[in-house]
Amino acid sequence: MRIAAIETRRYRYPLDPPFAAAWDPQPRTHQDATIAIVRSEDGLEGYASGDGVPDRELLERLLVGVDAANSTRLHEILETVDFHHGRNWTLEVAVWDLVGRARGEPVWRLLGGTRDRLLAYASTGELVSGEERVRRCLALRDAGVRAVKLRLHSADWRLDLPVVEAVRDAVGGDLEIMVDANQGWRMPGDTTVRWDRRTAADFLAALEQLDVYWLEEPLPTDDVEGYAALHRNGVRIAAGEMVRTVAEARDLVQRGGVDVVQTDVVLAGGIVGCQRVAAIASEADRTWSPHTWSNGYGLLANLHAALALSTCPYLEVPYDPPAWSAARRDWILPVTLEIAPDGTVSPPAGPGLGVAPDFDALERYRIG
Repeated sequence: MRIAAIETRRYRYPLDPPFAAAWDPQPRTHQDATIAIVRSEDGLEGYASGDGVPDRELLERLLVGVDAANSTRLHEILETVDFHHGRNWTLEVAVWDLVGRARGEPVWRLLGGTRDRLLAYASTGELVSGEERVRRCLALRDAGVRAVKLRLHSADWRLDLPVVEAVRDAVGGDLEIMVDANQGWRMPGDTTVRWDRRTAADFLAALEQLDVYWLEEPLPTDDVEGYAALHRNGVRIAAGEMVRTVAEARDLVQRGGVDVVQTDVVLAGGIVGCQRVAAIASEADRTWSPHTWSNGYGLLANLHAALALSTCPYLEVPYDPPAWSAARRDWILPVTLEIAPDGTVSPPAGPGLGVAPDFDALERYRIG
């Protein structure tokens, strides 16, 4: 089955009221999304979204005629484009969807998976008062959620520690708590000073008393030596969601001692790249657990990969109602991915990723 054509469609979904993401200095008034469509010579299509496909024309020229099932060849071509141009890993996921549809198998099974659900951790997105965060976490617990990730201000962790303390006091041992410092990278134009090693170490010491499951990105991603120093503390460290190469991820695991490496299949290396990162983590007795904050399609793609490749019991599910509801997150999907009453999340049943876009319903949001 050979690739015959590549198409992209761009959409813009309005966010009213705006969403004030903790890691973005500008409230978000809309979310842009690109759907990649890969068509085979016999007319089958595969679909994916989660990031842009900035080099569609170049990739179509390079990939037309390539065997869609040759995942290694596909990945090698995308790596050469990633080196010189942009991140186009959404396209690789679309090819996996195509292959799954052709074979009548879900992507997670193509990757060797044997389970169809994982425990979700509700990944919060807003900065809110301690009282409001406690209220939301109790509501999540009562709905069956078993773990939650809290966000910090970027300037002074002492302002946020009481929020973590209040949540732990309120939920007791009923919820695992992850904490994301968001120091690994910055949004375009955001030059806010990131934490130094002393700041990260002080915060980590404070968290040791709160039974935190992991601390995420307390340092810039490229400070491998700094991560190695933090690794000697008692709390798991997670990082690496936006690295561009397997070598960078390997450094974080092998030299930096990172416990959880978080490459995202639509942002950082595609499915094959994350498969390699997961193997590196496993060899070092660490784990791969992907970042999933893009859109509903990106979450779904990472869910399929995690079902097969992750040894972490939890998967990130962006969910912080009412500001970031499942409906807002999954607007580009024809279904909503819900956390079940037992705290798990599973993909829709069906081949490939299990869904196909409803292009008629999405037409009102189309911009290109």
